[in-house]
Amino acid sequence: MFQMKAGYGRGLLTPPMGVELAGYGYYLGRRAESVRDPLYARAVMLEQEGERFLIISCDLLGLSREVCEAVFAHAAARGIAEDHVIIVSIHTHTGPAVIYHEGCGFVDPSYTATVAPALCRAADAAEEDLAEVCQMRFIHVPFEGEYIYNRTIPGGPADRSIRGFWMKRRDAKPIALVSAACHGVFRGRVTAVSADFGGEGCRLLDGQGMQTVYLNGLCGDIDPVRQEDGLLDSFARTIAEAFSQILPEKSRDAMAGAAELLLTVRGGSLPYTLRLTRVTREDIHQAALRAVERAGGPEQPAARVALTWEREMQERFDSLSDQERVTVKYMILGGVPVVALPFEGFTQIGMDIRAGCGRPDAMVLGCAEQLLGYLPTREDISRGTYAALESTFLYKRLPVVPGEAERLGEEIGQAMAVKMGETEAQRKINAGYKIDHSNDR
Repeated sequence: MFQMKAGYGRGLLTPPMGVELAGYGYYLGRRAESVRDPLYARAVMLEQEGERFLIISCDLLGLSREVCEAVFAHAAARGIAEDHVIIVSIHTHTGPAVIYHEGCGFVDPSYTATVAPALCRAADAAEEDLAEVCQMRFIHVPFEGEYIYNRTIPGGPADRSIRGFWMKRRDAKPIALVSAACHGVFRGRVTAVSADFGGEGCRLLDGQGMQTVYLNGLCGDIDPVRQEDGLLDSFARTIAEAFSQILPEKSRDAMAGAAELLLTVRGGSLPYTLRLTRVTREDIHQAALRAVERAGGPEQPAARVALTWEREMQERFDSLSDQERVTVKYMILGGVPVVALPFEGFTQIGMDIRAGCGRPDAMVLGCAEQLLGYLPTREDISRGTYAALESTFLYKRLPVVPGEAERLGEEIGQAMAVKMGETEAQRKINAGYKIDHSNDR
């Protein structure tokens, strides 16, 4: 018999008024004037056979290495290994910046100093809330409606699925982990702080008696079809209604997309080396010149970003490398893989991971730990789009070698297939979980 405990906690991340909000363009000076909905760090702690695991989701664009390291140290003091901690951001564009991306929201040091403590408070609250899990279900269903599209490739792939875990606990509220994939840009260029559609989805599911954590999928190439509150509300309702199929009181027909899971959890990390484009000083200069020309002159905001990138790349030239070490965290929860990448990854990467490990239900998350920017596919790079080139200026990075996204996706998928089959007991679990409706009535 497998035994598991789970706990939920949250810490407030809402910034003070006047803090600049991140995203939607360069040097906008868009500052918070009101709060549409609060921002939170939401945490779930899992415990099994003396091992602990932690998942934290932040209502922010992305995090810094310093914030993550503070959380890792705090978790280690509570007996949680760093490779058992997954930290992700929902990538809302109506929250403050924690790390500076050129032109996309200046960092307020007084605010960023509060971020790691808020994440740690969420983890502490989850520890205090630990209670026995007596049932766990998983959902993987498509959603209907025209909410999202692939913004980089006309007619390109989009992950129109909702995935999630529901944990019934003894003498405590159930916990929900729910995921879809879209940029957090439904609100548009407003000055009201908001967690966008992810925050609204949490509010709706919390209203059904759950304690909810939203985990954004790979959203680098996925946008809403329109930026409007009505569409946001409708999408959040669609996510909440699909997820509610997990609830035991639903009919057998409604439960068609839900599955009963064994109460197991494992986790770890996968180290990779990302190949970046080799450049000369002249390459850097010419890339900036082309960007200035595309922008329409050096006085344009996009040109200012490119010229700042050129200056900083030239200053750092002797230390630039054509390789970068990255870490991918994973958990296997009830036999279902959860993988978190530190990128605004593209849909194709998730497809490659799921194909490689043979699990179309795998929950693949983006914007983990310090956000390293976009990870565009070979096709996107060949088109010279924003994600492939211009975004490297604001993230102050070198472009990746074409094909690195696909290679990373395939290798992660293969690695996860190995991780999921490491023990005979786990192979039996991962051979396919069974839908069990014996306790539905």
